[in-house]
Amino acid sequence: MSVSVPVEQLADEPDGLLIRCLRDIGPYKNNIFLVSDSGTGEAYVIDGGYEPDAIAAAVAGLTVKAILITHGHRDHHENVATLKGLLHAPVAIGMDDAAQLSVDPDFLIVDQQSLGFGPHTLHAIHTPGHTPGSTCFLYRTHLFTGDTLFPGGPGNTQNDPVRFERIISSLRDRLFVLPDETAVYPGHGRDTTIGAERPHLDEWIARGW
Repeated sequence: MSVSVPVEQLADEPDGLLIRCLRDIGPYKNNIFLVSDSGTGEAYVIDGGYEPDAIAAAVAGLTVKAILITHGHRDHHENVATLKGLLHAPVAIGMDDAAQLSVDPDFLIVDQQSLGFGPHTLHAIHTPGHTPGSTCFLYRTHLFTGDTLFPGGPGNTQNDPVRFERIISSLRDRLFVLPDETAVYPGHGRDTTIGAERPHLDEWIARGW
């Protein structure tokens, strides 16, 4: 049975962009993000792993264009089949994580893919390391990082030096080139910014895998 879940508003911009979050949801305290355009009512759900009824209630009246999954770990898509049925929306994931998804994906996400909603566009950024197909989503200065970047460091690479090298490269070459003011919305925990995290990259490398 679904429980009542508060919805936190993160951004409400003059251009119609609205970003909301269902925070600390499920046994792993996942963050579930709702990105929408107030003019057209078009929206995306990012990482709808738990509480499908609460997510559906939060996007009532909106047209959800897709449920976007940042990576293949099950806590980010545990109940996505139920959510898909409630929203009548396709499910998408990075192509290298497709085999991990709990349902057959309706389409696969590739690097630099554009995902429109109203007059806005989310841009997919492939950031391998935590998983092979990990994907972040960027809208101007709003970045949804899944488990690639958290306050204080990269996501878990399971003591694998190759995966650690890949995630460090993803951070250095793909995310830390973004402006300091870019807000970072991770898959768990609190939000941060690119400017707050970038200075610590050498510390993370020294800390090692």
